[in-house]
Amino acid sequence: MTEPTETEEIRLRRAFALIGEEAGRPDPTAAPTAPTAAIRTLTTATRPPRKQRRVRAALAAAAAVCVTAIVVTVTVTADDGSGKNADTTGRGQTFPEALACATAVVEGDLTAVRPAGQGRVHVTVSVDQWFKPSTGPATARFDLADPAVADPAEAYTTGDHLLLLVPRRKGQIPDTSQGQELRPMRDRITRTLPEAAHTPCPPEFQ
Repeated sequence: MTEPTETEEIRLRRAFALIGEEAGRPDPTAAPTAPTAAIRTLTTATRPPRKQRRVRAALAAAAAVCVTAIVVTVTVTADDGSGKNADTTGRGQTFPEALACATAVVEGDLTAVRPAGQGRVHVTVSVDQWFKPSTGPATARFDLADPAVADPAEAYTTGDHLLLLVPRRKGQIPDTSQGQELRPMRDRITRTLPEAAHTPCPPEFQ
């Protein structure tokens, strides 16, 4: 049986990492919070951070990825065995291809999020590190496919700290990493960028 693709494995590991991170959190009602924590709660009570909203959906996401992996296995068995899929859903795209197809890879804080209509969102990033290209401005603005269209829990929020892969294909939702995902993803990107520099972006992801 064909194994799930690298992209699907990344998403599955991300979902389980979020589950583990949330499981390790203390119960906010178990003990009084410190004054600074109380202030944070008051300022964010109307809208929990994106990371917490994503964790709520992590179990469902993990199950969905498992189902998707089964579908991918069936698809790959039925096609020419290449693992590529021209429907541009991301199935069959390797990590070097994902980097090759990315117009930008950055890590930083979202300082502005503005819906742009037609399933698009404009975000402004205060950049801590550029991965692709290797250098860039301290502030970057991106016109992205809005992940909240498919899943409201994935909506970008001002203040989010993200590692963002901006895809070349306009309708493709960017891959993001947060929290415990950041360090291993930084390392993986750094290791893979030399290979990605010589990897063509498949036509279906352009």
